[in-house]
Amino acid sequence: MAPSTPTELTRELLIAVHEVMGRSNAQLRTTLDSLRLTAPLAEALWALDPRLPSPSMKTLAARLYCDPSSATFLAGRLERLGLTERVPDPADGRAKTVELTGKGTQVRRALVEAMVQLTPLATLSSAERTTALHLFRKALTRNDAAREAGARPGADALRAAAPTRGADAARAADVKRRADTAGDAETKGDDQ
Repeated sequence: MAPSTPTELTRELLIAVHEVMGRSNAQLRTTLDSLRLTAPLAEALWALDPRLPSPSMKTLAARLYCDPSSATFLAGRLERLGLTERVPDPADGRAKTVELTGKGTQVRRALVEAMVQLTPLATLSSAERTTALHLFRKALTRNDAAREAGARPGADALRAAAPTRGADAARAADVKRRADTAGDAETKGDDQ
């Protein structure tokens, strides 16, 4: 039976996302064991995308949605495994960045390849994965727009979609406009 309210639908979506991530992680267990990684270390290695500048501890913590001390702990563990090294930040000599070593790059590549192959998302067609990616990016973009507008993402975003009066209506309309504009701009980028 289909969920009957927006709240129930959102709850079901969150349950499905959680299940996909849980199954992805469970199916990755053998790979993690062979790479001598725990799930938190794999997550930290995933966050060290070689296409991006080497992150500071603060940036790594933000990518991992954790406390900087936790990111420092994980970076230390990766360093002891020979997968990363902490080097002075060229922009700020007081700070350190985390860089992948050659071994770290190889292990990360093997991790990413296994993740891509073992996730339940791999069973979707290319068109289905494209649609899912677009919708998740749109949700994140709208969430960011709501945060920038001072709204509480989720609760205020739902309220912004509902008819309101006065100043609240203007703020809600602005949040919705910014979110829609961001989503439309992303859609155009996806089409190119």
